[in-house]
Amino acid sequence: MSKTKIIATIGPASFDETILNKMAHLGLSAIRINTAHIEPGYITRVSNMLDKINRDCKTNIGIMVDLKGPELRTGIFNNNILNVISGNKYTISDDSNLKSDILINHKIREYIDDKTIIAINDGKIKFKVDKIGNTIETTALDSGEIHNTSRVNIPGKYIELGTLTDRDKLFLDEGLKNHVNFYALSFVQKAENVNELQDYIYDKKGNGEIISKIETKSGYDNIESIVQASDYIMVARGDLGVELPLKEVVMAQKKIIMIAHKYAVPTIVATQMLESMVNSDSPTRAEVADVTNAIIDDTDALMLSEETAVGKYPVSAVSYLNDISNFVETQNVKFSEPENFIMDKIAFSVARGVRIMAESINVDSIVAFTKSGYTARIISAIRPNADIYAIVASDWLSKSINLLKGVIPVNIPEKFLNNIYDLINELSSLNFLKSGQKTILVSGFPSLYAGGTNDIRVITIGKFAGRGYSIGKSVGGNVDINVPGNGNIIITDKYDKNFDYSGYDAIIIKSSVTNRIIDNFIDKNKTIVYNTEILENIKTGDKISIDSDTGIITFL
Repeated sequence: MSKTKIIATIGPASFDETILNKMAHLGLSAIRINTAHIEPGYITRVSNMLDKINRDCKTNIGIMVDLKGPELRTGIFNNNILNVISGNKYTISDDSNLKSDILINHKIREYIDDKTIIAINDGKIKFKVDKIGNTIETTALDSGEIHNTSRVNIPGKYIELGTLTDRDKLFLDEGLKNHVNFYALSFVQKAENVNELQDYIYDKKGNGEIISKIETKSGYDNIESIVQASDYIMVARGDLGVELPLKEVVMAQKKIIMIAHKYAVPTIVATQMLESMVNSDSPTRAEVADVTNAIIDDTDALMLSEETAVGKYPVSAVSYLNDISNFVETQNVKFSEPENFIMDKIAFSVARGVRIMAESINVDSIVAFTKSGYTARIISAIRPNADIYAIVASDWLSKSINLLKGVIPVNIPEKFLNNIYDLINELSSLNFLKSGQKTILVSGFPSLYAGGTNDIRVITIGKFAGRGYSIGKSVGGNVDINVPGNGNIIITDKYDKNFDYSGYDAIIIKSSVTNRIIDNFIDKNKTIVYNTEILENIKTGDKISIDSDTGIITFL
Protein backbone atom coordinates (compact mmCIF):
# COMPACT_ATOMS: atom_id res chain seq x y z
CA MET A 1 0.00 0.00 0.00
CA SER A 2 1.09 3.58 -0.53
CA LYS A 3 2.69 5.64 2.25
CA THR A 4 0.30 8.49 1.38
CA LYS A 5 -3.00 7.81 3.12
CA ILE A 6 -6.43 7.80 1.47
CA ILE A 7 -9.71 9.16 2.88
CA ALA A 8 -13.03 8.45 1.16
CA THR A 9 -16.31 10.22 1.80
CA ILE A 10 -19.12 7.77 2.41
CA GLY A 11 -22.48 8.32 0.75
CA PRO A 12 -25.16 6.59 -1.32
CA ALA A 13 -22.52 5.25 -3.74
CA SER A 14 -20.37 3.66 -1.04
CA PHE A 15 -22.59 2.87 1.95
CA ASP A 16 -22.23 -0.81 1.20
CA GLU A 17 -20.16 -3.43 3.00
CA THR A 18 -18.92 -5.06 -0.21
CA ILE A 19 -17.73 -1.73 -1.66
CA LEU A 20 -16.04 -0.69 1.58
CA ASN A 21 -14.32 -4.09 1.79
CA LYS A 22 -12.83 -3.51 -1.64
CA MET A 23 -11.68 -0.03 -0.62
CA ALA A 24 -10.13 -1.47 2.55
CA HIS A 25 -8.01 -3.86 0.49
CA LEU A 26 -6.85 -0.91 -1.64
CA GLY A 27 -5.40 0.94 1.33
CA LEU A 28 -8.29 3.07 2.62
CA SER A 29 -7.24 4.72 5.90
CA ALA A 30 -10.36 6.64 6.95
CA ILE A 31 -13.98 7.25 6.04
CA ARG A 32 -15.34 10.80 6.02
CA ILE A 33 -18.93 11.47 7.06
CA ASN A 34 -20.24 14.80 5.76
CA THR A 35 -22.75 15.92 8.40
CA ALA A 36 -24.31 18.39 5.98
CA HIS A 37 -26.19 15.48 4.39
CA ILE A 38 -27.06 13.12 7.27
CA GLU A 39 -29.52 12.67 10.10
CA PRO A 40 -28.92 11.50 13.70
CA GLY A 41 -28.11 7.79 13.88
CA TYR A 42 -26.08 7.76 10.65
CA ILE A 43 -22.70 7.91 12.41
CA THR A 44 -23.69 4.92 14.55
CA ARG A 45 -24.69 2.89 11.49
CA VAL A 46 -21.39 3.68 9.73
CA SER A 47 -19.42 2.88 12.89
CA ASN A 48 -21.09 -0.52 13.28
CA MET A 49 -20.44 -1.42 9.64
CA LEU A 50 -16.82 -0.28 9.83
CA ASP A 51 -16.18 -2.28 13.00
CA LYS A 52 -17.10 -5.44 11.08
CA ILE A 53 -14.96 -4.47 8.07
CA ASN A 54 -11.94 -3.78 10.28
CA ARG A 55 -12.35 -7.18 11.94
CA ASP A 56 -12.81 -9.03 8.66
CA CYS A 57 -10.02 -7.24 6.76
CA LYS A 58 -7.68 -6.79 9.74
CA THR A 59 -7.49 -3.05 9.00
CA ASN A 60 -7.47 0.11 11.12
CA ILE A 61 -9.82 2.35 9.14
CA GLY A 62 -10.98 5.31 11.21
CA ILE A 63 -13.93 7.69 10.92
CA MET A 64 -13.78 11.42 10.28
CA VAL A 65 -16.89 13.40 11.19
CA ASP A 66 -16.88 16.57 9.09
CA LEU A 67 -18.74 19.23 11.07
CA LYS A 68 -20.65 21.64 8.87
CA GLY A 69 -20.11 24.61 11.18
CA PRO A 70 -21.83 27.98 10.91
CA GLU A 71 -22.10 29.08 7.29
CA LEU A 72 -23.23 32.09 5.34
CA ARG A 73 -26.23 31.04 3.25
CA THR A 74 -28.91 32.73 1.20
CA GLY A 75 -32.56 32.54 2.22
CA ILE A 76 -35.55 31.24 0.27
CA PHE A 77 -36.48 32.81 -3.09
CA ASN A 78 -39.83 33.12 -4.83
CA ASN A 79 -40.12 30.03 -7.03
CA ASN A 80 -36.99 28.75 -5.21
CA ILE A 81 -34.63 30.51 -7.62
CA LEU A 82 -33.28 33.96 -8.50
CA ASN A 83 -32.13 34.72 -12.04
CA VAL A 84 -29.24 37.18 -11.92
CA ILE A 85 -28.18 39.32 -14.88
CA SER A 86 -24.71 40.85 -14.98
CA GLY A 87 -24.76 44.66 -14.59
CA ASN A 88 -28.16 44.79 -12.89
CA LYS A 89 -28.62 46.19 -9.38
CA TYR A 90 -29.63 43.89 -6.49
CA THR A 91 -30.29 44.52 -2.80
CA ILE A 92 -28.93 42.16 -0.15
CA SER A 93 -30.15 42.10 3.46
CA ASP A 94 -29.06 40.34 6.64
CA ASP A 95 -32.37 41.19 8.32
CA SER A 96 -35.41 39.06 7.49
CA ASN A 97 -37.70 41.98 8.41
CA LEU A 98 -36.38 44.07 5.51
CA LYS A 99 -37.45 43.57 1.92
CA SER A 100 -34.55 42.68 -0.42
CA ASP A 101 -33.67 40.61 -3.46
CA ILE A 102 -31.34 38.34 -1.49
CA LEU A 103 -31.47 37.47 2.23
CA ILE A 104 -28.34 36.27 4.06
CA ASN A 105 -28.60 34.31 7.32
CA HIS A 106 -25.93 36.20 9.37
CA LYS A 107 -25.20 39.85 10.12
CA ILE A 108 -22.53 41.00 7.69
CA ARG A 109 -22.95 44.79 7.37
CA GLU A 110 -20.43 45.63 10.11
CA TYR A 111 -17.74 43.54 8.40
CA ILE A 112 -17.96 44.89 4.83
CA ASP A 113 -17.38 48.14 2.92
CA ASP A 114 -18.01 49.56 -0.54
CA LYS A 115 -15.03 47.66 -1.97
CA THR A 116 -16.31 44.26 -0.82
CA ILE A 117 -17.19 41.45 -3.23
CA ILE A 118 -19.96 39.05 -2.17
CA ALA A 119 -19.68 35.66 -3.90
CA ILE A 120 -22.64 33.26 -4.07
CA ASN A 121 -23.13 29.73 -5.37
CA ASP A 122 -19.52 28.53 -4.91
CA GLY A 123 -18.23 31.84 -6.25
CA LYS A 124 -19.97 31.51 -9.61
CA ILE A 125 -21.98 34.70 -9.15
CA LYS A 126 -20.34 37.79 -7.65
CA PHE A 127 -21.77 41.10 -6.51
CA LYS A 128 -19.85 44.34 -5.95
CA VAL A 129 -21.03 46.36 -2.94
CA ASP A 130 -22.00 49.90 -3.98
CA LYS A 131 -23.58 51.31 -0.81
CA ILE A 132 -24.38 50.08 2.69
CA GLY A 133 -27.59 51.29 4.32
CA ASN A 134 -30.45 49.37 5.88
CA THR A 135 -29.87 47.01 2.98
CA ILE A 136 -26.73 46.46 0.94
CA GLU A 137 -26.92 47.86 -2.59
CA THR A 138 -24.88 45.85 -5.11
CA THR A 139 -24.13 45.39 -8.80
CA ALA A 140 -24.03 41.89 -10.26
CA LEU A 141 -20.72 41.01 -11.92
CA ASP A 142 -21.97 37.70 -13.36
CA SER A 143 -25.12 36.17 -14.79
CA GLY A 144 -26.66 32.94 -13.58
CA GLU A 145 -29.07 31.28 -11.18
CA ILE A 146 -29.05 31.32 -7.38
CA HIS A 147 -31.03 28.61 -5.61
CA ASN A 148 -32.39 28.48 -2.06
CA THR A 149 -29.76 28.36 0.74
CA SER A 150 -26.85 28.83 -1.63
CA ARG A 151 -23.39 29.14 -0.09
CA VAL A 152 -22.13 32.73 0.40
CA ASN A 153 -18.47 33.80 0.59
CA ILE A 154 -17.09 37.23 1.36
CA PRO A 155 -13.44 36.91 0.31
CA GLY A 156 -10.86 38.69 2.42
CA LYS A 157 -13.23 39.57 5.26
CA TYR A 158 -13.31 38.06 8.73
CA ILE A 159 -16.93 37.33 9.63
CA GLU A 160 -17.57 36.33 13.25
CA LEU A 161 -19.82 33.29 12.90
CA GLY A 162 -18.93 31.31 16.02
CA THR A 163 -17.52 27.77 15.91
CA LEU A 164 -20.13 25.11 16.65
CA THR A 165 -23.83 25.06 15.85
CA ASP A 166 -26.42 23.08 17.79
CA ARG A 167 -26.50 20.63 14.87
CA ASP A 168 -22.71 20.23 15.09
CA LYS A 169 -22.98 19.43 18.80
CA LEU A 170 -25.64 16.81 18.08
CA PHE A 171 -23.28 14.94 15.73
CA LEU A 172 -20.30 15.54 17.99
CA ASP A 173 -22.12 13.80 20.84
CA GLU A 174 -23.02 10.87 18.59
CA GLY A 175 -19.41 10.69 17.39
CA LEU A 176 -18.02 10.69 20.92
CA LYS A 177 -20.44 7.93 21.89
CA ASN A 178 -19.09 5.84 18.98
CA HIS A 179 -15.43 6.66 19.74
CA VAL A 180 -14.90 8.45 16.42
CA ASN A 181 -11.23 9.29 15.79
CA PHE A 182 -11.31 12.53 13.79
CA TYR A 183 -13.41 15.70 13.78
CA ALA A 184 -12.96 18.08 10.85
CA LEU A 185 -13.79 21.66 11.80
CA SER A 186 -15.09 23.77 8.92
CA PHE A 187 -14.24 27.41 8.21
CA VAL A 188 -11.52 27.71 10.84
CA GLN A 189 -10.52 31.36 10.95
CA LYS A 190 -8.31 31.50 14.05
CA ALA A 191 -6.76 29.24 16.68
CA GLU A 192 -9.54 30.08 19.14
CA ASN A 193 -12.00 28.16 16.92
CA VAL A 194 -9.87 25.03 17.38
CA ASN A 195 -9.60 25.62 21.12
CA GLU A 196 -13.39 25.82 21.42
CA LEU A 197 -13.82 22.41 19.83
CA GLN A 198 -11.03 20.97 22.00
CA ASP A 199 -12.76 22.32 25.10
CA TYR A 200 -16.07 20.80 24.06
CA ILE A 201 -14.51 17.34 23.56
CA TYR A 202 -12.55 17.62 26.81
CA ASP A 203 -15.62 18.68 28.80
CA LYS A 204 -17.45 15.64 27.42
CA LYS A 205 -14.53 13.45 28.63
CA GLY A 206 -14.00 12.28 25.06
CA ASN A 207 -11.11 11.78 22.66
CA GLY A 208 -10.72 13.04 19.14
CA GLU A 209 -8.10 14.37 16.74
CA ILE A 210 -9.06 17.82 15.41
CA ILE A 211 -8.61 18.51 11.71
CA SER A 212 -8.69 22.24 10.95
CA LYS A 213 -10.07 22.92 7.48
CA ILE A 214 -8.37 25.92 5.87
CA GLU A 215 -10.97 27.30 3.49
CA THR A 216 -11.21 31.01 4.30
CA LYS A 217 -8.87 33.94 3.65
CA SER A 218 -8.71 34.66 7.38
CA GLY A 219 -7.83 31.04 8.11
CA TYR A 220 -5.07 31.22 5.51
CA ASP A 221 -3.77 34.47 7.00
CA ASN A 222 -3.68 32.89 10.49
CA ILE A 223 -2.27 29.55 9.34
CA GLU A 224 0.75 29.47 11.66
CA SER A 225 -1.23 29.85 14.89
CA ILE A 226 -3.97 27.48 13.64
CA VAL A 227 -1.35 24.81 12.82
CA GLN A 228 0.08 25.00 16.33
CA ALA A 229 -3.38 24.49 17.85
CA SER A 230 -4.43 21.60 15.57
CA ASP A 231 -3.81 17.85 15.28
CA TYR A 232 -4.20 17.87 11.46
CA ILE A 233 -4.60 20.53 8.77
CA MET A 234 -6.85 20.08 5.74
CA VAL A 235 -6.30 22.14 2.60
CA ALA A 236 -9.99 22.49 1.68
CA ARG A 237 -9.59 23.83 -1.82
CA GLY A 238 -13.28 24.23 -2.65
CA ASP A 239 -14.13 27.28 -0.56
CA LEU A 240 -10.48 28.36 -0.47
CA GLY A 241 -10.68 28.65 -4.26
CA VAL A 242 -13.57 31.08 -3.83
CA GLU A 243 -11.96 33.08 -1.03
CA LEU A 244 -8.66 33.45 -2.91
CA PRO A 245 -8.06 34.29 -6.57
CA LEU A 246 -7.83 31.00 -8.47
CA LYS A 247 -4.26 31.76 -9.57
CA GLU A 248 -3.19 31.75 -5.91
CA VAL A 249 -4.74 28.45 -4.77
CA VAL A 250 -1.92 26.11 -5.83
CA MET A 251 0.74 28.24 -4.14
CA ALA A 252 -1.50 28.54 -1.06
CA GLN A 253 -1.66 24.74 -0.90
CA LYS A 254 2.13 24.55 -0.95
CA LYS A 255 2.48 27.21 1.73
CA ILE A 256 -0.10 25.58 4.06
CA ILE A 257 1.59 22.18 3.78
CA MET A 258 5.04 23.72 4.27
CA ILE A 259 4.02 25.58 7.45
CA ALA A 260 2.20 22.54 8.86
CA HIS A 261 5.21 20.32 8.19
CA LYS A 262 7.45 22.90 9.86
CA TYR A 263 5.65 22.03 13.12
CA ALA A 264 5.33 18.30 12.31
CA VAL A 265 1.54 18.63 11.92
CA PRO A 266 0.20 16.21 9.26
CA THR A 267 -1.87 17.49 6.34
CA ILE A 268 -4.75 16.40 4.11
CA VAL A 269 -5.42 17.74 0.61
CA ALA A 270 -9.10 17.69 -0.37
CA THR A 271 -11.64 18.71 -3.03
CA GLN A 272 -11.83 17.78 -6.70
CA MET A 273 -8.90 15.34 -6.55
CA LEU A 274 -10.51 13.04 -9.16
CA GLU A 275 -13.79 14.85 -9.74
CA SER A 276 -14.26 13.59 -13.30
CA MET A 277 -14.63 10.09 -11.80
CA VAL A 278 -18.06 11.01 -10.50
CA ASN A 279 -19.15 9.98 -13.99
CA SER A 280 -16.02 8.62 -15.69
CA ASP A 281 -14.21 5.33 -15.00
CA SER A 282 -10.79 7.01 -15.18
CA PRO A 283 -9.35 10.39 -14.16
CA THR A 284 -8.10 13.11 -16.47
CA ARG A 285 -4.39 13.75 -16.98
CA ALA A 286 -4.81 17.07 -15.17
CA GLU A 287 -6.26 15.27 -12.13
CA VAL A 288 -3.38 12.79 -12.08
CA ALA A 289 -1.00 15.76 -12.21
CA ASP A 290 -2.88 17.41 -9.34
CA VAL A 291 -2.65 14.29 -7.15
CA THR A 292 1.03 13.91 -8.02
CA ASN A 293 1.65 17.55 -7.13
CA ALA A 294 -0.05 17.15 -3.74
CA ILE A 295 2.17 14.16 -2.91
CA ILE A 296 5.31 16.02 -3.99
CA ASP A 297 4.11 18.95 -1.85
CA ASP A 298 4.47 16.44 1.04
CA THR A 299 0.89 15.91 2.14
CA ASP A 300 0.16 12.99 4.47
CA ALA A 301 -3.26 12.14 3.03
CA LEU A 302 -5.55 12.69 0.06
CA MET A 303 -9.32 12.91 0.38
CA LEU A 304 -12.06 11.96 -2.05
CA SER A 305 -15.46 13.67 -1.78
CA GLU A 306 -18.18 13.29 -4.41
CA GLU A 307 -16.03 10.68 -6.20
CA THR A 308 -16.88 8.10 -3.52
CA ALA A 309 -20.02 9.62 -1.99
CA VAL A 310 -22.18 9.81 -5.12
CA GLY A 311 -19.86 8.81 -7.98
CA LYS A 312 -20.34 5.84 -10.27
CA TYR A 313 -16.86 4.38 -9.63
CA PRO A 314 -16.02 4.76 -5.92
CA VAL A 315 -13.71 1.73 -5.72
CA SER A 316 -11.83 2.71 -8.89
CA ALA A 317 -11.29 6.20 -7.50
CA VAL A 318 -9.57 4.77 -4.42
CA SER A 319 -7.58 2.39 -6.63
CA TYR A 320 -6.31 5.25 -8.81
CA LEU A 321 -5.20 7.26 -5.77
CA ASN A 322 -3.34 4.22 -4.46
CA ASP A 323 -1.68 3.52 -7.82
CA ILE A 324 -0.62 7.14 -8.38
CA SER A 325 0.74 7.43 -4.84
CA ASN A 326 2.69 4.17 -5.12
CA PHE A 327 4.33 5.33 -8.34
CA VAL A 328 5.24 8.82 -7.13
CA GLU A 329 6.72 7.39 -3.94
CA THR A 330 9.14 5.25 -6.00
CA GLN A 331 10.67 8.34 -7.60
CA ASN A 332 13.00 9.08 -4.67
CA VAL A 333 11.37 12.38 -3.82
CA LYS A 334 13.21 13.87 -0.84
CA PHE A 335 11.27 15.75 1.84
CA SER A 336 12.69 18.14 4.40
CA GLU A 337 12.32 17.42 8.09
CA PRO A 338 10.28 19.68 10.39
CA GLU A 339 12.06 22.62 11.98
CA ASN A 340 10.82 21.68 15.42
CA PHE A 341 8.35 19.51 17.27
CA ILE A 342 6.31 21.30 19.90
CA MET A 343 5.71 18.45 22.32
CA ASP A 344 9.02 16.71 23.04
CA LYS A 345 12.48 17.92 21.99
CA ILE A 346 14.23 14.68 23.05
CA ALA A 347 11.84 12.54 21.00
CA PHE A 348 12.28 14.90 18.03
CA SER A 349 16.07 14.54 18.22
CA VAL A 350 15.75 10.74 18.46
CA ALA A 351 13.53 10.73 15.37
CA ARG A 352 16.09 12.72 13.40
CA GLY A 353 18.69 10.12 14.38
CA VAL A 354 16.35 7.38 13.16
CA ARG A 355 16.18 8.91 9.68
CA ILE A 356 19.98 9.22 9.45
CA MET A 357 20.41 5.59 10.54
CA ALA A 358 17.69 4.32 8.22
CA GLU A 359 19.35 5.99 5.22
CA SER A 360 22.88 4.94 6.22
CA ILE A 361 22.36 1.24 6.90
CA ASN A 362 19.48 0.45 4.54
CA VAL A 363 16.99 -0.99 7.04
CA ASP A 364 13.81 -2.76 5.94
CA SER A 365 11.55 -1.12 8.52
CA ILE A 366 11.24 1.01 11.63
CA VAL A 367 9.38 -0.37 14.66
CA ALA A 368 8.16 2.29 17.09
CA PHE A 369 6.49 1.76 20.46
CA THR A 370 3.94 4.51 21.12
CA LYS A 371 1.51 4.89 23.99
CA SER A 372 0.04 8.25 22.93
CA GLY A 373 0.84 8.30 19.20
CA TYR A 374 3.47 11.05 19.43
CA THR A 375 6.38 8.75 18.60
CA ALA A 376 4.64 7.61 15.41
CA ARG A 377 3.77 11.23 14.57
CA ILE A 378 7.31 12.57 14.82
CA ILE A 379 8.93 9.64 13.00
CA SER A 380 6.37 10.02 10.23
CA ALA A 381 7.11 13.76 10.05
CA ILE A 382 10.83 13.05 9.65
CA ARG A 383 9.86 11.19 6.43
CA PRO A 384 12.16 8.13 6.46
CA ASN A 385 12.03 5.86 3.40
CA ALA A 386 11.37 2.72 5.44
CA ASP A 387 7.89 1.61 6.52
CA ILE A 388 7.04 2.60 10.10
CA TYR A 389 5.32 -0.08 12.20
CA ALA A 390 3.72 1.77 15.11
CA ILE A 391 3.13 -0.63 18.00
CA VAL A 392 0.10 0.27 20.12
CA ALA A 393 -2.11 -1.50 22.63
CA SER A 394 -5.29 0.46 21.81
CA ASP A 395 -7.74 -0.08 18.97
CA TRP A 396 -8.74 3.60 19.07
CA LEU A 397 -5.13 4.76 18.83
CA SER A 398 -4.34 2.41 15.96
CA LYS A 399 -7.08 4.11 13.91
CA SER A 400 -6.02 7.61 14.99
CA ILE A 401 -2.44 7.22 13.75
CA ASN A 402 -3.51 5.54 10.52
CA LEU A 403 -3.61 8.89 8.70
CA LEU A 404 0.10 9.53 9.33
CA LYS A 405 2.21 9.16 6.21
CA GLY A 406 4.14 5.89 6.04
CA VAL A 407 2.77 4.61 9.37
CA ILE A 408 1.35 1.07 9.63
CA PRO A 409 -0.46 0.68 12.97
CA VAL A 410 -0.05 -2.70 14.69
CA ASN A 411 -2.36 -3.34 17.62
CA ILE A 412 -0.61 -5.83 19.93
CA PRO A 413 -1.69 -6.89 23.44
CA GLU A 414 0.21 -5.05 26.15
CA LYS A 415 1.73 -8.29 27.50
CA PHE A 416 4.11 -8.30 24.50
CA LEU A 417 5.20 -4.71 24.97
CA ASN A 418 7.77 -5.09 27.74
CA ASN A 419 10.15 -7.53 26.06
CA ILE A 420 11.79 -6.86 22.71
CA TYR A 421 12.10 -10.51 21.76
CA ASP A 422 8.47 -11.28 22.59
CA LEU A 423 7.51 -8.32 20.38
CA ILE A 424 9.74 -9.37 17.47
CA ASN A 425 8.38 -12.92 17.62
CA GLU A 426 4.81 -11.60 17.62
CA LEU A 427 5.49 -9.29 14.66
CA SER A 428 7.12 -12.15 12.79
CA SER A 429 4.11 -14.39 13.42
CA LEU A 430 1.88 -11.66 11.96
CA ASN A 431 4.11 -11.52 8.84
CA PHE A 432 5.09 -7.89 9.38
CA LEU A 433 8.77 -8.76 9.85
CA LYS A 434 10.64 -11.58 8.18
CA SER A 435 13.73 -13.44 9.29
CA GLY A 436 16.93 -11.86 8.00
CA GLN A 437 15.44 -8.37 7.72
CA LYS A 438 16.90 -5.47 9.63
CA THR A 439 14.80 -3.02 11.63
CA ILE A 440 15.35 0.04 13.78
CA LEU A 441 13.48 -0.26 17.05
CA VAL A 442 12.47 3.04 18.69
CA SER A 443 11.22 2.88 22.26
CA GLY A 444 11.54 4.29 25.74
CA PHE A 445 13.74 3.50 28.68
CA PRO A 446 13.30 2.10 31.30
CA SER A 447 9.93 0.92 29.91
CA LEU A 448 9.75 0.06 26.21
CA TYR A 449 6.10 1.06 26.05
CA ALA A 450 5.82 4.00 28.43
CA GLY A 451 9.35 5.23 28.99
CA GLY A 452 9.33 8.13 26.54
CA THR A 453 11.03 8.15 23.14
CA ASN A 454 14.71 8.01 24.05
CA ASP A 455 16.13 4.68 22.85
CA ILE A 456 17.19 3.41 19.39
CA ARG A 457 18.37 -0.13 18.57
CA VAL A 458 19.17 -1.90 15.32
CA ILE A 459 17.85 -5.47 15.32
CA THR A 460 18.20 -8.26 12.77
CA ILE A 461 15.08 -10.39 12.71
CA GLY A 462 15.45 -14.13 13.31
CA LYS A 463 17.11 -16.54 15.73
CA PHE A 464 20.62 -15.29 16.47
CA ALA A 465 23.36 -17.69 15.31
CA GLY A 466 26.56 -15.68 15.52
CA ARG A 467 28.41 -12.51 14.61
CA GLY A 468 31.64 -11.40 12.95
CA TYR A 469 33.19 -8.55 10.98
CA SER A 470 31.55 -8.36 7.58
CA ILE A 471 32.40 -6.77 4.25
CA GLY A 472 30.22 -6.97 1.15
CA LYS A 473 26.49 -7.16 0.66
CA SER A 474 23.85 -8.89 2.78
CA VAL A 475 23.35 -12.51 1.74
CA GLY A 476 20.93 -15.30 2.56
CA GLY A 477 20.97 -18.96 1.60
CA ASN A 478 22.03 -22.53 2.39
CA VAL A 479 25.12 -23.44 4.36
CA ASP A 480 28.11 -25.70 3.68
CA ILE A 481 30.36 -26.55 6.64
CA ASN A 482 34.09 -26.70 5.73
CA VAL A 483 33.62 -28.87 2.62
CA PRO A 484 31.87 -28.28 -0.74
CA GLY A 485 28.22 -29.17 -0.97
CA ASN A 486 25.11 -27.55 -2.40
CA GLY A 487 25.03 -24.29 -0.46
CA ASN A 488 25.90 -20.74 -1.47
CA ILE A 489 27.39 -19.85 1.95
CA ILE A 490 30.36 -21.69 3.41
CA ILE A 491 31.48 -21.67 7.05
CA THR A 492 35.10 -22.60 7.67
CA ASP A 493 37.52 -22.45 10.57
CA LYS A 494 40.23 -20.66 8.63
CA TYR A 495 41.08 -19.41 5.14
CA ASP A 496 42.58 -22.01 2.82
CA LYS A 497 44.44 -20.53 -0.17
CA ASN A 498 44.10 -23.80 -2.07
CA PHE A 499 40.31 -24.02 -1.69
CA ASP A 500 38.05 -22.91 -4.55
CA TYR A 501 35.61 -20.32 -3.14
CA SER A 502 34.31 -19.23 -6.55
CA GLY A 503 30.97 -21.04 -6.20
CA TYR A 504 29.96 -19.21 -3.02
CA ASP A 505 28.21 -15.87 -2.49
CA ALA A 506 29.52 -15.54 1.06
CA ILE A 507 32.40 -16.97 3.06
CA ILE A 508 32.21 -17.09 6.87
CA ILE A 509 35.62 -17.60 8.49
CA LYS A 510 36.00 -18.11 12.23
CA SER A 511 39.59 -16.89 12.36
CA SER A 512 41.21 -13.60 11.39
CA VAL A 513 42.32 -12.84 7.82
CA THR A 514 44.74 -10.44 6.12
CA ASN A 515 43.79 -7.34 4.20
CA ARG A 516 45.01 -9.04 1.02
CA ILE A 517 42.48 -11.88 1.55
CA ILE A 518 39.69 -9.35 2.16
CA ASP A 519 40.61 -7.41 -0.99
CA ASN A 520 40.65 -10.63 -2.99
CA PHE A 521 37.06 -11.45 -1.97
CA ILE A 522 35.93 -7.85 -2.57
CA ASP A 523 37.41 -7.94 -6.10
CA LYS A 524 35.41 -11.11 -6.78
CA ASN A 525 32.19 -9.53 -5.41
CA LYS A 526 32.03 -11.98 -2.49
CA THR A 527 30.77 -11.27 1.02
CA ILE A 528 33.22 -12.19 3.75
CA VAL A 529 32.60 -12.48 7.51
CA TYR A 530 35.76 -13.01 9.57
CA ASN A 531 36.70 -13.30 13.26
CA THR A 532 33.27 -14.91 13.49
CA GLU A 533 31.89 -16.31 16.72
CA ILE A 534 29.26 -18.99 16.10
CA LEU A 535 26.99 -19.40 19.12
CA GLU A 536 24.48 -21.89 17.72
CA ASN A 537 24.92 -25.26 16.05
CA ILE A 538 24.76 -24.50 12.32
CA LYS A 539 24.65 -27.60 10.15
CA THR A 540 25.17 -28.16 6.44
CA GLY A 541 21.90 -27.42 4.65
CA ASP A 542 20.64 -24.91 7.26
CA LYS A 543 19.28 -21.62 5.91
CA ILE A 544 20.93 -18.51 7.31
CA SER A 545 21.11 -14.78 6.64
CA ILE A 546 24.12 -12.46 6.91
CA ASP A 547 23.48 -8.79 7.68
CA SER A 548 26.49 -7.04 6.14
CA ASP A 549 25.95 -3.83 8.15
CA THR A 550 26.17 -5.55 11.53
CA GLY A 551 27.87 -8.88 10.81
CA ILE A 552 24.96 -10.64 12.52
CA ILE A 553 24.11 -14.16 11.33
CA THR A 554 20.56 -15.42 11.87
CA PHE A 555 18.62 -18.52 10.95
CA LEU A 556 16.04 -18.09 8.19
